[in-house]
Amino acid sequence: MVCKNRIIKSSLIGFFILTLFSVKAQQPQVYNQFFMNPYMYNPAYAGVEGHAAIFVMYRDQWTNVEGAPQISHASFHVPLQGGIAIGGAAFNVTQGLLSTSAIKGSASYLINIDRTHFLRFGMSLGAGINSVNITEFDSPGDPAFENFLDQSTFFIGDVGVAYHFGHFNVGVSLPNLFSYNPITQSEVADIEFSPTDNAIFKMNYRGHVNDDFAFEPHLIYRFSTVVPHQYEGVLIAHLYHIVWVGASYRQDANIIGLAGAKIKEKFAVGFAYELGNSNLSTELGPTLEVNLGYHLGTKKDHAEHVSSFIKSHRLSAEERARKAELERQKQLAALQQSRPDQPDEDALSIASPTVLDDPEPQADVPTEQADDWDHQEEHGELTRVNEFGEEETGIRLEKPDTDGGKNVVISWVPKAEATGLTVAEDGHLERTLPDGSKEVGIKYEKTNPDGTVEHIVKWDKAINAAQATAIVTNPDLTEEHHDEVAKGDPELTQDFRTHDELGSSDDHMVTKRGNHLLELPAGNYVIAGAFEVFEHAEDYSDELFQMGFHDTIVGFNSGRGYYYVVVYESGSLNQTRSKRDEFRKIPKLSKAWVLQVTE
Repeated sequence: MVCKNRIIKSSLIGFFILTLFSVKAQQPQVYNQFFMNPYMYNPAYAGVEGHAAIFVMYRDQWTNVEGAPQISHASFHVPLQGGIAIGGAAFNVTQGLLSTSAIKGSASYLINIDRTHFLRFGMSLGAGINSVNITEFDSPGDPAFENFLDQSTFFIGDVGVAYHFGHFNVGVSLPNLFSYNPITQSEVADIEFSPTDNAIFKMNYRGHVNDDFAFEPHLIYRFSTVVPHQYEGVLIAHLYHIVWVGASYRQDANIIGLAGAKIKEKFAVGFAYELGNSNLSTELGPTLEVNLGYHLGTKKDHAEHVSSFIKSHRLSAEERARKAELERQKQLAALQQSRPDQPDEDALSIASPTVLDDPEPQADVPTEQADDWDHQEEHGELTRVNEFGEEETGIRLEKPDTDGGKNVVISWVPKAEATGLTVAEDGHLERTLPDGSKEVGIKYEKTNPDGTVEHIVKWDKAINAAQATAIVTNPDLTEEHHDEVAKGDPELTQDFRTHDELGSSDDHMVTKRGNHLLELPAGNYVIAGAFEVFEHAEDYSDELFQMGFHDTIVGFNSGRGYYYVVVYESGSLNQTRSKRDEFRKIPKLSKAWVLQVTE
């Protein structure tokens, strides 16, 4: 009778082991802090941090139960060029005498629908091993165990897709692409299995109340044909983006408390405390979980979409730094204007000269007589059509500079008002603006019908001879024809070819790097367009983006004074030239050219 009971007991233990692992094999693990690293549930999220990122998790389940599951999980993922990202994960689950370990590799691909809508696709493949220490049983030789294998290997895999719109994310994954029997017997038939037996649907949104506070709800639905379906809701509050607190409710699992902290937007640690089902929590005890996340290095410039729990601000650190610098520059500019006699090197350049239609110049900018500006009639009459469609007449003044070259002023007046208007032979004015540039007040004399003579002073900025030549050669150019205007800073470049000339040349332009807020750093760039107005450059960049040129950026070049739309950048000049030749085969980019920026 005792022997019979022993056999029955051993058989029940074996059946329990087989049943437990067979079910677990078909059901994904549940993690309380999946929101820190959604890659745990969906391989499409590989690279979503915008950094190379490492996450480590440890979960101690049912702490009152000896031999209860203990789970360790580690993962790494990083975005690469061209929308590709790679990752990998490893985990270990121990349950008394039972142990499961596995490792997998992942790849994902990001598709840009437009500047705010993105799709990610991801897939993982890997393998693992299950083991049971049968020798630890009281009767390891019991016939109930003779057909059990103490080890078995298996394949794992998952696939997923995610959609992103701003701070809204939604994804679905199939966590079990392969079926396996962790503990097998020769008499047991394979379990019937379909990859669609389990699916995880997840969505979340991060809403920013202000710069210091954000709330983040998550919803998860776990579909399964093996175990009952399960819902889970999470609400997280980010406080000053340094600490977070929250709670989640999982169907049939009660309330879970959540808390954590972040350090310098690079490191995060989170804790979860789960009481579990209220009917069993006293016997089973709580479940504890700790998560660590760390961003390696700086944000990848090629990461086109980022959704990071560690970086939860409304704007990224890079965007906040740019915004702060812009505000600083504005304040310096305001100070500069209030104290023009004490120029500040960090102040923003004045965007355009002030034009006065009366003889009195600005009172706060010192002026001086400049009788050495020569009005040379042999240059002939200059005419153009301005941006308002009005015909204008231009005159040119010159004087030698200290380097043996020429300073030039070209002054335009409406043709309808030019009748009876002549240039005075002397008495021109000159002033230096706070940004160091010079303006010349050209004196005009106008004879009225009653015979009286009226004097008018018109202020125009002084330019160099190369810039003046380009303007004279192309007098009809306006803002809408920005691609042809030659201007710039001779201290940063001596190349003042028009953009049309550059677009027809196999040579490249070289300029030194300036100090503008959006200045292009040192490098080699393929330029698709040049604009005097930032918004126009952004519009053109968006247009190219819609055509599939997803690497376009907008940057400023002080050497030429334009916002450039860049479609390619490289440290290699030869590679950049080769790319330019490829782009020129595309009608929209047939005038692309190469800009080289040096320090």
